[in-house]
Amino acid sequence: MEKASVLELKNQVLESLSERRGATQTEVLNIPRVESRLAVGYSQKNDGEYQLELRVQKGRGAAYRKAQKFREQAKKEANIEIIPRVYIPSQSDIADKLPPPLARTARPLHLGLSIGHQDGGVGTLGAFVSDARDRDCILSNNHVLALMNQAKNGAPIYQPGNPDRWPLTSEDEVAKLSRFIIVVKSKRNLVDAALAVIGKDIDERDIDHDSNRIPRGFGYPMEGRMIGEADPPESVLELLKKDTPVCKIGRTTGYTEGIIGAVALDNVPVKTPIGIVVFDDVIQVNWESNNKPFSEPGDSGSLVFTKEYPTAIGLHFAGGERRVEGKELKVSYSCNIFNVLKTLEASLLD
Repeated sequence: MEKASVLELKNQVLESLSERRGATQTEVLNIPRVESRLAVGYSQKNDGEYQLELRVQKGRGAAYRKAQKFREQAKKEANIEIIPRVYIPSQSDIADKLPPPLARTARPLHLGLSIGHQDGGVGTLGAFVSDARDRDCILSNNHVLALMNQAKNGAPIYQPGNPDRWPLTSEDEVAKLSRFIIVVKSKRNLVDAALAVIGKDIDERDIDHDSNRIPRGFGYPMEGRMIGEADPPESVLELLKKDTPVCKIGRTTGYTEGIIGAVALDNVPVKTPIGIVVFDDVIQVNWESNNKPFSEPGDSGSLVFTKEYPTAIGLHFAGGERRVEGKELKVSYSCNIFNVLKTLEASLLD
């Protein structure tokens, strides 16, 4: 299938979700019955052809029947997967694990380190960016730095984050929350992202960083190489054919690899601390196996990048499971980095 055809069919799927007469946008987005939830995106195969990617939470019910109908309409150039749930890990999931190497104090700062708000929300230092005022900032998730909309701009951000270090001290403060994108239940969301300005004069200390280099000293592949932006930035999805290897460096699992399962997934229901929230333009990253995790709790906020010519493609924010031939395999989800940087008016440092 050509790209124009798969995008047209994707739009038809999305339009069919709002056909219920008199339904409000909030009712359409927050469908209580899991068997009625349907997400849709696409993937590009190695031969250059495209296929529709459909995601349901149960292998029966209204959404599954609708997915089968659109698969037939696509002349079977469509892939249906059962994803029982997508979720943002709770803090108890993180606290139950032993602190890994990237949960320790590190100066200068580098990618993958434990970071967070004083009230919890530990996650990963994803990237270093320049904001609209040309200030060096840390990029991570809203739910890591801003506690899912609960924090205030100016709040101190610590490395390591709580609970990797407790009690926190003033010397652990490395940045101040400066901007985050509000996540809501009543509308579609594109990103789970936040910035914190790196403090140059916190307690009369300079806070240095290694920019967006793959950290040295951990034995990671490509250590010392810079991770760049796609050129042009909006071409991110063109880099991601089905099964393209991608990588990330996270607080819990360090350097890991996965493969692209789908891109531009819209209408993805994600369980969050504020309830079920719908995200659009999501990138699905499949694990190589359950024994080789791409992400674990604490990796939220990790920068996802291509393995060949390391190029940023996403910001990891959620995990889940998918059922394939009777087996349950883990899966990870990222926001499109183009949406993240555009919405935050930021650019990766180089």
